[in-house]
Amino acid sequence: MFRDISYYKSDLDACMARVRAFFNCDPAAPGALIITFPSVLTLRGPALNQYDFETNPCAYLDDYLEYQAQLMEIRRGIEDDWIPSVVPYMGIGEFSAFVAGEIEFGEGTSWVKPVLQDKSDLDSLLLDPNNKWFTRLNLATRYMVQHIAPHRIPFGRGYYSPLDLAWALRGEAIYTDFYEDPDFVHRLLEFAMTATIWFARSQAAEIFAPEFVHELSAWHCGPNRIALGEDISSLCSPSHYREFGAPYTQQVFDAFGIGEIHCHSAGPHVVPEFLKLKRMRQIQIVADPNTRRPVEILADLISSSPEFFGRSPDVPVVAVDVSPNEAADYYDLSRQTRVVFSVVTETAEEAQHAVRLFRATQAR
Repeated sequence: MFRDISYYKSDLDACMARVRAFFNCDPAAPGALIITFPSVLTLRGPALNQYDFETNPCAYLDDYLEYQAQLMEIRRGIEDDWIPSVVPYMGIGEFSAFVAGEIEFGEGTSWVKPVLQDKSDLDSLLLDPNNKWFTRLNLATRYMVQHIAPHRIPFGRGYYSPLDLAWALRGEAIYTDFYEDPDFVHRLLEFAMTATIWFARSQAAEIFAPEFVHELSAWHCGPNRIALGEDISSLCSPSHYREFGAPYTQQVFDAFGIGEIHCHSAGPHVVPEFLKLKRMRQIQIVADPNTRRPVEILADLISSSPEFFGRSPDVPVVAVDVSPNEAADYYDLSRQTRVVFSVVTETAEEAQHAVRLFRATQAR
């Protein structure tokens, strides 16, 4: 199914050198990186609701790994700054089911209905190592890692932030809880923070089991690094995020040593709050429909709040979704802060064109 990582990335050593220098902020580091994602819009992964996760989860995992291998084959020969890796996907249901609830699978995603219909239900929530989905998700991670580790392919995954996990457990009621019962929200967030650390450490133990570790294993995640999704922040005011989001995400980062945040272009007003967090390695802003382009958001933030940016190891890298032309048109942002341009295209040819355009701009 998979071949050695060098087959997919023939310039792996040069690519790794560029990426390491970029994140270390070495004097000779490139000003920006480009990562391309061809065919993810046209080559669809296996439909989740066609599998029996109760009795035969490996059937889905095998098909999903085959899909990942196909994507790697398509990306072969593209001279961008992407390090081949596998990221698991079972829909958003898995991000909270390890605590409580049953995952419902649709074709392209999954979900869990909120379990805290009554606030008093919080007292009955436990971190149970025998929870069905906690066990299954650890087994799924081990299964995938054991298929890619012999080929030196890293495994990367992220988690809900404490605020996102609290939302998944409580549902939309959390937005009125902010006003009506903030003490309850803080108790829920303390639990969610503890749960996030507990699950992420358990997953790291599977990803970095001694028999799987290789020189590239720790590139995307690790025992000392964690990536969190802050999707719910888009629907919060900056002041609410400062109270209910930032303190708990910060404690997760402190527990692991370094952190990354995934957020959406629907919530540009909260990005300055992310930039205030310590131990932050990277902020990823992905594009939502009917919103401003992530790279435009970044340009405005640099202009309005330059104190948050700079070319220093103490300043987070910002990754933004862009079109091929935007990667070139906005390249000068990299003179003010470190930027990763993420380009989604329908074909590998379009991705290669984006890289050539980017490299030509970079060479000027």
